[in-house]
Amino acid sequence: MIKGSCLCGKVTYEVTELISPIVFCHCSFCRKASSTAFSANALVDLASFQLLSGQEALVIYESSPRKIRHYCKQCHSQLYHTKADMPGQLTLKLGTIDRCDQDLGKLERKHIHDEQTVPWLYSSKINI
Repeated sequence: MIKGSCLCGKVTYEVTELISPIVFCHCSFCRKASSTAFSANALVDLASFQLLSGQEALVIYESSPRKIRHYCKQCHSQLYHTKADMPGQLTLKLGTIDRCDQDLGKLERKHIHDEQTVPWLYSSKINI
């Protein structure tokens, strides 16, 4: 079982299991939506996903045609997105997971849109 929530805790969910490789997306949309170098995502069958609380706090944003991002209107955490061409699944944002009993080490990992990777991500020099 996997349980997760938004930053403020208003929206909570439960998932039976993740079904896809873990995908690290480096595209500009995902970088901006997650406010970091990439997003970490995995597919979930809709039948195994359940909102436990906060349905009224969820708002949507169509970031690109037929791709709907679902996020909390209070803290603005993006929890998942849906795509019109994948009606039985959603893409879970893995940073929202609070507890995970599934062994995610068994899932394949892949990076997409590597050509858009920000140059500072793999820099060997760090000045703080």
